[in-house]
Amino acid sequence: MLRHAALVVAAGLVVSALVTLGVWLVARDEAGRTAERVSRQVAQAVAVPLEDRDLREPGLRAGVLADLEPFLRSGMVFRIKIWLVEGANVRIVFSDEARVETESRPFDPELARRLDAGEAVVLEVPDDAEHRFEIDRAGALREVFLGFTDAAGNPARFEVYVPVDVSGTIRYAMQVLLPLALVGVFGLGVVLLVLARGVDRVRRERQDALHYGLAAAELARRDLARRLHDDVVPDLASAGLMLDLAETDPALVARARGVVADNVRRLRSVLTDLVPPAVTGADAPAAFARLGAGLGAEVQVAPDLRMGTDAAVLLHRIAGELLRNAVAHSGAERITLRVGRGEPGWAVVEVEDDGRGFDPAAGPAEGHLGLLLVRRAVEDAGGRMTITSAPGEGARVAVTVPEAHAPAPV
Repeated sequence: MLRHAALVVAAGLVVSALVTLGVWLVARDEAGRTAERVSRQVAQAVAVPLEDRDLREPGLRAGVLADLEPFLRSGMVFRIKIWLVEGANVRIVFSDEARVETESRPFDPELARRLDAGEAVVLEVPDDAEHRFEIDRAGALREVFLGFTDAAGNPARFEVYVPVDVSGTIRYAMQVLLPLALVGVFGLGVVLLVLARGVDRVRRERQDALHYGLAAAELARRDLARRLHDDVVPDLASAGLMLDLAETDPALVARARGVVADNVRRLRSVLTDLVPPAVTGADAPAAFARLGAGLGAEVQVAPDLRMGTDAAVLLHRIAGELLRNAVAHSGAERITLRVGRGEPGWAVVEVEDDGRGFDPAAGPAEGHLGLLLVRRAVEDAGGRMTITSAPGEGARVAVTVPEAHAPAPV
């Protein structure tokens, strides 16, 4: 159970890591899309004025700043730069941060190709001297480049720094998705734990049944040896001594005969215990009556009882096990065996006692696996077993199997 719980926790951690990674990737992509959308909106608002201007003429700053002021004031954008292409270099001809105007640098040819093709290029803000006035907010900004041409036909670049909230998006997504994922993982873990416990219980019960069967065989051999050693062998030995003295005391002959006859009956009883009498469907009522009488139970057999031989053998052995179990463990004063027909095509055996009872939900006590073996045999035959009991209220065990198709147990 602890191992299963550890696996569930490990799975929860893995899922949490995967969800976090996925949310981070989605948030980063969403930040790029947001920045591109905002930059295009800004560019569309100022494209006509910029395309109507010659970016080389003086007095550019005041007019462009007036056009862009609403976007800057609202916080929709953080910074704007306009670059004029001059051969392989670009020069800043306008920025709301006036200290960078007139700065020049080489321009990446691949970036130029993409911009000339009409693409909007979204980048994270790099940590360099050019971006010294934006680096403090680099994690919360995306820079977007757009290409255009001024009124004089000069190629130019429009650069917009757009605020993005990647951390906020991640936090919100994690608050929504992570609990759902964890609930799903731990819920599945609980279901698997219940199933695993059920499978483990079945495995343990089968192991216990196997051990019980082996132990029962050993106990049967020991019991047989004890009965022969303690009863039959001494009696037969004493009978031999009495026969040796029979010449002087004829009365000993009759006594020896009685001892021998009594031990013959005992040996027959041992053989009967070791090899139960054969049962067929035709003599099933009489066989159940003998079985119940031999174990001191009241027997009620339905007069219309009909079943196949396989079903008769199985139910006879089950009835014997249930009766011996009641005699050995219940402390009952009255035990009743009922044999009859249930639903069409089904035979029913019930053993009821007025003994001490037990809790059917509790596992079998050590050495008390008779009911477990009966349940296994019934389930293998396609039948069902019902136990009704409670401490101090006696017990009733009902077994139902098909009349004609129950296989005889091995």
